[in-house]
Amino acid sequence: MEDPRKILGSIAIIYRSYLACMEKELEAYRIRSGQFDFLMVLYRKDGISQDTIAKALKVSKATTTRAIKNLETEGYVYRERDGTDLRAYRVYLTEKGKEVRNVILEKSGYFVDNLLSDFTSEEKEVFRQLVQKASLKFHESELRPFVLTV
Repeated sequence: MEDPRKILGSIAIIYRSYLACMEKELEAYRIRSGQFDFLMVLYRKDGISQDTIAKALKVSKATTTRAIKNLETEGYVYRERDGTDLRAYRVYLTEKGKEVRNVILEKSGYFVDNLLSDFTSEEKEVFRQLVQKASLKFHESELRPFVLTV
């Protein structure tokens, strides 16, 4: 087996750089690191449960609850009790949450443009296809986020 750090280290650097970039770019909007991911899920399907969001992002329910509460405090989302399961909440975008969508997409686009700036058109397309193919393994499986225990 090849040393996993050769691939995983690069993926981690890209992801951490993306989070740092987005946190800086969205600071004026009071959207913190990683919270924009929750908004991105809601842009695809508004009004889904917190549990569905957690599964989509492969994060814990506790992480989802914290992020949604922060976004709610800042006025980007609101929660309502699920009509059929009173233990669950459905999360909806507010007008403010909908308005920031283009900003988040624009800032994400700038990051990707910078990331791929040294690639040819063909390399960009191959990279996109390979990353998409690799990520499908995790979308199709029932992999759950793991918790390290000490």
